Amino acid sequence: MVRKENPEIADNNLTSAVGVEEDDRHRQILQQLEKILSSAEFYATEQQKNFLIFVVKESLAGRADQIKGYTVATQVFGRDQEFDPQIDPIVSVQANKLRRALEHYYLVDGQKDPVLIDIPKGTYVPVFIERYTVAADADKLEDLSGSDTSEKWPALLILPFSNRTGDPDNNYLCMGMAAELAAEISYFQNMRVLFPRDGAVDNDKTKHPRDHRFKLTGDVYKYGDELKITIHLEDTKSGCHIWGDTYKGPLDASELTHYQENIVRIVASKVSGDFGIVARLFSGETRHIATTRLSTYEAVLRFYEYEQSLSPESFQRSMEALTAAAKKDPECGRIWSLLGLQYVTIHNLGIPGFEKPLHKATKLAERGALLEPRCQRAIGTLAFIRFHNNELTIAIDEVDRALRLNPNSLFVLDGLAYILILCGDWNRGVALAEKAITYNPYHRQVLHNALWVNYLRLGKFNNAYHEAMYGRRPWLFWDPLIKGSTLGLLDQKREGRGYAEKLLELRPDFPSHGRKLIRNYIKFEEIAELIEQGLQRVGIELV
Repeated sequence: MVRKENPEIADNNLTSAVGVEEDDRHRQILQQLEKILSSAEFYATEQQKNFLIFVVKESLAGRADQIKGYTVATQVFGRDQEFDPQIDPIVSVQANKLRRALEHYYLVDGQKDPVLIDIPKGTYVPVFIERYTVAADADKLEDLSGSDTSEKWPALLILPFSNRTGDPDNNYLCMGMAAELAAEISYFQNMRVLFPRDGAVDNDKTKHPRDHRFKLTGDVYKYGDELKITIHLEDTKSGCHIWGDTYKGPLDASELTHYQENIVRIVASKVSGDFGIVARLFSGETRHIATTRLSTYEAVLRFYEYEQSLSPESFQRSMEALTAAAKKDPECGRIWSLLGLQYVTIHNLGIPGFEKPLHKATKLAERGALLEPRCQRAIGTLAFIRFHNNELTIAIDEVDRALRLNPNSLFVLDGLAYILILCGDWNRGVALAEKAITYNPYHRQVLHNALWVNYLRLGKFNNAYHEAMYGRRPWLFWDPLIKGSTLGLLDQKREGRGYAEKLLELRPDFPSHGRKLIRNYIKFEEIAELIEQGLQRVGIELV
């Protein structure tokens, strides 16, 4: 193989390498990068430094979706076009060493640095986290967030975990766990994440509710060859401990990294996921707030409420909230993406009063992805819209694009798995679905509908019925449709007729419109015909 250094990287000309407008945030990130590279405590080889420069440059230039193992191998490590990561694991090996070097730097020389640069596990795309000095007086804390927090998204302060093992060598684990949690949560923009510059924090001075509503702390213990990590979430507004959990795992170095990664993903999804603890708390608090007074974040929560229930009332509440938020905050890509999903629902359910809803959904989703090209949700929404436009190959490509941004995150894994299965990428979609269900207790329930489709395809009707019974939305016609057709395929006609009656009660026009409604989601004719066959057995004839 021909190996050569990339001259643009080797020159270490950071400013010219970025090739994008140097706004304040970019300049701050570049200054942080230069400080890391020049530090004697950054134990990285020249190649690893070039690796870091390359991914930062690509990210700031808006090309994060192109940061892949192959690109890094050929652009940084001089591998040729025949590079195969299965044969040559150089990128993954060097990435792990680079992560350890960054971790060490921030533990020693970079404790007070204003920006944390991290490369989360499972991806080569860097994240940039602005860190605040929380061990300051209350006035300074207030200044950090401004005087009016009503329009801000909720802020979460994550403190370095306390080392209770009695071994100072485990300090890296305590800092690293908190830093990775901060990176994972901030990446998905459900919350503002505050992370202290100093390892030692004066907790009495971090309770100012105007700066952060929530505080996450943890303790690391050692019992023999086992670690125990306890994590606590506090609502600083009420002073209540609102969530906590304990995780046990091996102290062995060969297993510790995998153990740490799993905890980070699980805790992040539980705390700040779309249907997690914070979202559910705010949903309850804002349920009776008038639409015109909702913040952007609260409007997003109205959509999550709808996504959980799929009721007509929650649909209307979500539509009104998102429409108002789009007028107040037109640069928020999340709002446009979620409006796109609303219009897909209008198309799929045939809700009257809207002209060309699928076309409008496409435009809205494209706008959301354009405003937030590094947001997995925005790209995943665009994939879902492509699916509904019967562009299955393009939809799968968009899912791959979203996965490349963060392949191991649990935040949107359920939605991406759902799209892959319905697009016919069966094996990969099912594997992602099982992972999401195993590790994310707040996964989207419609994921079971996709697994139901896969079991129909395989002729495993008992398994399909098991998945069908996860449906608990009797006001949505798909609930009795799935259950009734599956019971028909199992020749349990008597019970199935009850669901058939419910289906016709919800959609009296189903015999004449059912084929179209089914094919809005079921893109494979043999599976659609199976569903029709099951419905026929319980008394519903489609015309």
